[in-house]
Amino acid sequence: MREHRLYQVDFLLRKYRFAESDIVFDEGGNLSLAIDPKETWARRHPERFPVNVNRASYFELLRVPGLGPVTVKRIVEQRRKVRIRFIEDVGKVGVGLGKARKYLVF
Repeated sequence: MREHRLYQVDFLLRKYRFAESDIVFDEGGNLSLAIDPKETWARRHPERFPVNVNRASYFELLRVPGLGPVTVKRIVEQRRKVRIRFIEDVGKVGVGLGKARKYLVF
């Protein structure tokens, strides 16, 4: 699990435009094994949420736990055509979209 968390952090830094200061460590200087780094960041920054699906930038949407590059790209393309009104308009609600639901408004 520790190795997986390091991989997640690497991806956040390289692909999601997170800064090193955005990575949250516990008192011992470790990453949480219970919660992924992106969700840990989101919980520490409630002022950034909820994010409006129809107005947020690509990179604002990438900061939403449960949304990855493929889903965010789909959202951006879809909202050019129609207003997104429900989480189900984005796609099948599984683990990722289920997690994202509480961080989004439509």
